[in-house]
Formats: sequence, structure tokens, C-alpha cells
Amino acid sequence: MVLWLLYPMAAHAGIIACKDAAGRTLTSDRPIPECADRTVREYGRNGVFRREIAAPPTAEQQRVLDQQRRQRQAEEDARRERQRADHALMSRYRSEDDIEVARQRESASLGNLVVQHKGALLVARQEWEAADGDAAAQERAAVRMRAIGRSLQDAEDDLVRLNGKYDSILQRYRELAGRQLSVQSAK
Repeated sequence: MVLWLLYPMAAHAGIIACKDAAGRTLTSDRPIPECADRTVREYGRNGVFRREIAAPPTAEQQRVLDQQRRQRQAEEDARRERQRADHALMSRYRSEDDIEVARQRESASLGNLVVQHKGALLVARQEWEAADGDAAAQERAAVRMRAIGRSLQDAEDDLVRLNGKYDSILQRYRELAGRQLSVQSAK
């Protein structure tokens, strides 16, 4: 009776086989130290093949595997971040009109700044013309005109960037709203 109870454990134990560096086949019922870096085949006590256990990766293979794992993790992190941003976008804007209102609100201050710079540039140009014959005054006015011109260009560039930002927000909103509509209509 005791033997009958021990039989399942003995039947589960397997035989391990591998080839060593010299090409000899080594077998054992326990892990073989010489096979630590080699592919191992496992057989049942009856000699029937069960499975093949791959050799552990080399340092180079491990480096590649780690790099692939990091790549997959970065892609997953980017996907989660995009999902979070999409959720925030849909929570913030309820319609395309909300996006346009936000665009107008943000662009109004930049538009005012552009108008102010254009006015200051006009005044500096008038000062330069009024200083006809006074080289020092004309140079001061020219320096001021260049500085105002740079500030004006920066403000106009900011306005273009702002409009680009809201164009991409509007495009993404339309994509997400379209998906929501198609999901709702499918239900």
C-alpha cells in the first residue's frame, strides 16, 4: 500500500538529458551542473519526451531581451499617457465650441501684444525719421526698432504656435468624439 501511494511521485520525477561541451550526453534525475548553460531535455521515467528547457540567454541575448522589454514598457507608458491625455481632453471640452472659446481667450492677449508692438514700432520709426541728421538719436531709435521687431516676431510666432496647438486639440477631439459616437451607435 505504501508503494502504491509513492508511485505518483516517482512517476512524476523525470530524467534530464543534455550534451556537454565535448558532445557527450549526460543524464540524471537531478539538475546537471555541466548543463547549466545548455538546452536540457526532460523525459519521464518511462523515457517519453516531456519538454525541452531552453538554455539561459547569453549576456548579449539578455541585453537584447532587456532592451526589448524596456521598449515595450516605454510603448505601454506612452499608450497610458495618451489615454490619460485623451480622457483629460474629453473632460475639459464638451464641444468644439468650447475649444474655440478657449482659443479665442488665449489668443486675445497675444493679439493685444502684437497690436502694442506694432504701435511701438510705428512710434520708434517716427522717432528715427524725426531724428534726421542726428546720428546718435537715429541709432537709439534703430536699436529700439530692432528690439521691438524681435518682440513682435516672437509674439506672432507664439500666436502661430497657439493656433497650431488648438488645431491639433480640435482634430483629436473630433477623432475621439467620432469614436464615442460609433461606439454608442453600435450599442
